[in-house]
Amino acid sequence: MSDDKPLSEQIENYLGQLFASPRTQHTYETGLRVFEKFLLEKNKTRKGAAPSVALTLDLIDTDVLQDFQAWLGKNNYSRFSHKTYLASVVAFLNYALSKDWLPETFSLERARAKLKLVTRRSAYPIPRPDPALPRLIRYYDDLPLPDGENEKARRQRLQILRSRAFVHLLYSSAGRLAEVAALNRKDVADGRRKEAIVTGKGDKERFIFITAEARAAIAAYVGERRDTFEPLFISHARAYGKRLSHEMLWRTVSRAARNLNMDVSPHDFRHFRARQMLEQGAPLEAIQEILGHSDIGTTRRVYAHYSKPSIRAIFERTTLSPHDAAQASAADGETQD
Repeated sequence: MSDDKPLSEQIENYLGQLFASPRTQHTYETGLRVFEKFLLEKNKTRKGAAPSVALTLDLIDTDVLQDFQAWLGKNNYSRFSHKTYLASVVAFLNYALSKDWLPETFSLERARAKLKLVTRRSAYPIPRPDPALPRLIRYYDDLPLPDGENEKARRQRLQILRSRAFVHLLYSSAGRLAEVAALNRKDVADGRRKEAIVTGKGDKERFIFITAEARAAIAAYVGERRDTFEPLFISHARAYGKRLSHEMLWRTVSRAARNLNMDVSPHDFRHFRARQMLEQGAPLEAIQEILGHSDIGTTRRVYAHYSKPSIRAIFERTTLSPHDAAQASAADGETQD
């Protein structure tokens, strides 16, 4: 039997019993709030629906996951958001089923089966970051800093310096967006440290490395702030001092990409750096450590194709023509005689 409590109350109930890391908790909460927004829009399009009525789980049917997936795509949510938000909804629906909150006609198994029909099956799609990605860093480096100490000029100056520090650190570290967003000033010593410890997937800690360019950008940003707020990247608008959200940091990249007529996401920085390191001869084991993959098989499946130019160079360097091979064989025979 279904429950007539408001959906928002049921989500709060679910989140209240969720035992997970703060990062997972935040991700699931964000995903479920986006899901509420989707259901609200869906409800408004229903014939005879009353927009003022609170959302309930009576709206849920077996098309809900594939419809939500399509809605995320229509509204330009990232591939990462597709995955994490759908995971949060599936987990919530599992909980709702255990509480008998859903209509008796609803089948989560059928809903997931329908989703699979519209979801790409490739677990490790080949990443193809734009080779011109470093232009995004130059975009922010080239932006002029406004002069003056009035509130507007100072806020704009801080925002530009923050954007510079963020894209430089994202490029330098090859870190995940969530890892970089969670950094505090003490983690990077206001731009003096050459490495920092981050907590990645599975709550595993690892080092990320910070180049001289990134350290200089961080130092310039923090120096201009003149505050003691703990987070490295903060808001400089009405919520001054609050840690900047993943969405706002994502916009830092998308804003520059849009102005440069490019299609780049924060995660593309990670792919670009992995490709760059492979092409420069870095072994997969080192890249696995830098990226924080628990299994080198993941690194190999996702990135090994980038090493093909190096493999081809080795192949060409070590391949003799039939004529040269014959001469080498003859010379070797003479030596043995």
